[in-house]
Amino acid sequence: MKTSTILREYIWIIETLRRDRLVPLKELSLQWQKNGLGDGQPLSRSTFTRYREAIYKIFGIEIACKRGTGFEYYIKNEDILEKDTIQAWMVTAFSVGHIISEELGLQHRIVLDNMPVNVDFLKTIFDAMHSNLCLNMQYQKYGSDEKKRYEIEPYCVKFFKNRWYLLGKYYVLSNDEEVFSPKEERLHIFCFDRIKSLTMSDRMFQVEPKFDAHKYFKTAFGAYIDSSTDPEPVVVRAYGMARYYLQDMPIHHSQHIINETPEYADFEVYIRPTVDFLHHILSQGDCLKIIEPSWVVDEMHTLVLDTLKLYDPSLCGSR
Repeated sequence: MKTSTILREYIWIIETLRRDRLVPLKELSLQWQKNGLGDGQPLSRSTFTRYREAIYKIFGIEIACKRGTGFEYYIKNEDILEKDTIQAWMVTAFSVGHIISEELGLQHRIVLDNMPVNVDFLKTIFDAMHSNLCLNMQYQKYGSDEKKRYEIEPYCVKFFKNRWYLLGKYYVLSNDEEVFSPKEERLHIFCFDRIKSLTMSDRMFQVEPKFDAHKYFKTAFGAYIDSSTDPEPVVVRAYGMARYYLQDMPIHHSQHIINETPEYADFEVYIRPTVDFLHHILSQGDCLKIIEPSWVVDEMHTLVLDTLKLYDPSLCGSR
């Protein structure tokens, strides 16, 4: 059986149990046949047992049996599909990919954003993380003509707004000879888009025992961390239809509503109000407004004036 077919059947089982919560094997088998899976054959207990084991191995999703009510099956650790987890991301990606693959006849009516990523880079980074080996990287920053060479201790990767990022500690290598500069002790973020070459080195390293990738980015807006900016509560006011959009698509996982009127709603997030966060708020035009803290309001005011100067040079002379 093709791998794509098996994955489709795995995803179907996960989504069915996630939707229906508690399902007897007999009912699951009937739905299985109705949806044309397994070449129209019933879902046998042995096949289901084998698939349960594979689903746990691939996705980390545990399917358990509730015997007291007649051998009903459910997802025991369902919470991992309700959070911003790699399991939820994988299930969604496989599911969407399969649906689109079945609708190639509609490809001229399906519009997707470009996802710039070098798959070879991703595989090399994961291999290095598994083996605790450093990476040799040639990297060119935005706005620079110079391509620098680094040796990176890869700590984790992050996906944000259609871009992959690598977080790690690094040494700078001389362009003339293999001379290391002192290692940068703080963690630094590198965007995949700017990597020019990447290979594994033979030098081993150890991730700091207390490092937690999710905790590290917990108060970040995206991939950028500014250690000089402390996390704090930030209140964002959303006007008109924007408040409903924010409810469906939160700015940050810490977001919660604190006030609501017929004209607007106030949301609070606990975040580092870094420049990328401020630019995101600014990109929403007159739909979003920072209410507090006051220093962030001042920063936004400066950004708005600088933006206005681009359109009205008389405010600051030509630009």
